[in-house]
Parts: sequence; C-alpha cells; structure tokens
Amino acid sequence: MPKNYNLFLKGDVGYWNFNSDYVNWVLDKNKDSEVNVLINSLGGYTHEGVAISSLFKLHGNVHVHFVGHNASAATIAAMGAKRVTIDEDAAFLVHKCLMPVMEWDYMNADKLDAHIKKLEKIKQDQDTLDTCIAGMYARRCKKSKDELLGLMTVGGWLTPEQALEWGFVDEITHYSDDEKPELTEATISSLSAAGIPLPPNIKKKKGSIMERFLAFLQSPFSNQAPDNDTEGAPIQSPIMAKLTALSALLGCALALADNKLSLSEEQASKIDETLGENKKTIDSLNSVVADKDKTIAELQSSIAEKDKTIAELKKEPASSTGDVVDEKKDDDPYAPVSQADALAASKAFLESTI
Repeated sequence: MPKNYNLFLKGDVGYWNFNSDYVNWVLDKNKDSEVNVLINSLGGYTHEGVAISSLFKLHGNVHVHFVGHNASAATIAAMGAKRVTIDEDAAFLVHKCLMPVMEWDYMNADKLDAHIKKLEKIKQDQDTLDTCIAGMYARRCKKSKDELLGLMTVGGWLTPEQALEWGFVDEITHYSDDEKPELTEATISSLSAAGIPLPPNIKKKKGSIMERFLAFLQSPFSNQAPDNDTEGAPIQSPIMAKLTALSALLGCALALADNKLSLSEEQASKIDETLGENKKTIDSLNSVVADKDKTIAELQSSIAEKDKTIAELKKEPASSTGDVVDEKKDDDPYAPVSQADALAASKAFLESTI
C-alpha cells in the first residue's frame, strides 16, 4: 500500500507548492522521523531543485517516491534523499540545463565579436552548472560524471527499469493507488517549447499560435531564477522574456536594438492576424453577455412591477365578513341572510318576547 506522505511536491519546481521554503518548513516539523515525499513534476528552476536536494540530505531520513512523468529539476531535488522509489507506470528524464538565448540585430564585426564573447560566457556558465548537476547524479548512481553528462546530453526519457539500472532510484513499486501519468496540451506545448522530449507514448498536438504562445509564457524550464542578480551571470530582463515568447509565436528570433524592436511585414501580419482572431472571440463573448444583461434587466423590471402590485394590496386590508353589506339582499327575498343580520334578528326577537 502507498505510504502516508508528509509532502506532496507537484507542478513546477520553484512555485508556491514546490519550493525550498515549503520543504524546509515540513522537514523542520519532522526532525526526528522519516519524511515521505511524493513527487510528480516536469521540473522548473534548477537552483530550487538543488536547494531541496540539500535539505533532504541535511535531514538524513527522507524517502522520495516518483509517480507520473518527472524531469529536470524534479529529479535533481530527489538526489539528496536517503531512499528513492518509482511507480511502475512512471517515467524519468535528466537533461542538460536550459535557458532561452536569442538575438536579432544588424551587427558589424565589432558587435559580432562582443556578442560571441557574451554567448561564450553563457556557455561556460551552462557547462559549470551541467558539471555540478552531473556530479550530484553520479554520487547517487555511483558512476562517473562523464557517463552522466553523456546521458544528460542525450536527454531521453527512461523507463522505471532504466532509472533503476542507472541507479537514480532504489526500487520500482507496484502501488495500485498511485496516480497514472497525465499530460495536458498546455504542458505538452511547454515541453516542446523548452526543447525537452515528450514522455513515451505521448503525441504532440500542434495547437493554435496563441495556445503555443501562452504555453511558452508558462514554461518553467529554465536554469535562471527571475530575480537572479549574481555578478557576471546572464540576466533575463522582463522585456527580453516577452521577446522570447513573441519569437516563439512568430517562429523566428527577435531582439531589441538601441531600445527599439523591428518587425518585418510578415511578422507584423502574423501578430495582426492573431489579434484579429482574439478580437472576434471577445466581440462574440461581449454579444452573449449583452443578451444576458438584457434578459436580466427585463426580469428585474417584471419583478419590480409585481413588487409594486403587492405593496398596493398591502396598504388597505380587506373588510371582515361581518362588515360586508349585501346591498342587493332586499331585491331577492330568498337571498341568504348574513351572519350579522341573523344575530341582530335573533336579538330583536328575544327582546320583544321578554
């Protein structure tokens, strides 16, 4: 049977439900006991995965169990655990660190030289990070860094049996209650945008331009935190992140030059086409909302009229039965006598006989 887990780490590594602060808080509450952790994540920020791994190692008694599809920083997080298991239907992926790099500009020889040096510095940083991560994998797998770097370069998905053979996990489990892996279309697009291969038996469905654009914006696969300001490290500004996303939408590279962005006629046409489609959708929804508002207004008007009628009826209460006078009773000698008249006649009769 599956264990009672102390931690459920799902979604993007580094977000509110899968970050080092949350993990540290739970571990601190279970200092003297085994902590069971369930992980189901396609990755996220590398620095958070490394931090969580260190926290697991410092605690010293953490069991990580993988279900579903797990990749990138999610696998790094588990490296500090004392014991790692994986469900028989899960999948496991390690790869080299990723970060978006793009440039679109007109450059002379001097600018090209400066740009090449910038790219070389980024590559050196990436190589350093890859070596560090390979070392973490190698210590658990009891293999060399070169072997793990080779596997990270290939970046293919591993079956549970292959993950066990490599040494990433200690046991394959057969818990009937474990969740089966599921991928949404947005996640599939996000994986593809980040250059990560899709899990086994998953076919990519190419969505609309806007769907791919939104999926790219939501992609967590990067080795740089949004607020990274380490000296000498490449910084991804907010505007550059948006340009990167726009590049994914257009299928080409874009960049700022002297704080200006240039677009070709074809690129501008693509943006205009997407905006036009979105405007049609918005206009259609606004029309539906307007019809609903009109219906609501009519119903409110009808209710107001009924409320007015009820209020008028409540102003003067109806006369009691005894006060009702039948003005036509003398016209018909056989008409029924009212209760009040009957009582009056009886009283008069009794008084006349005394």
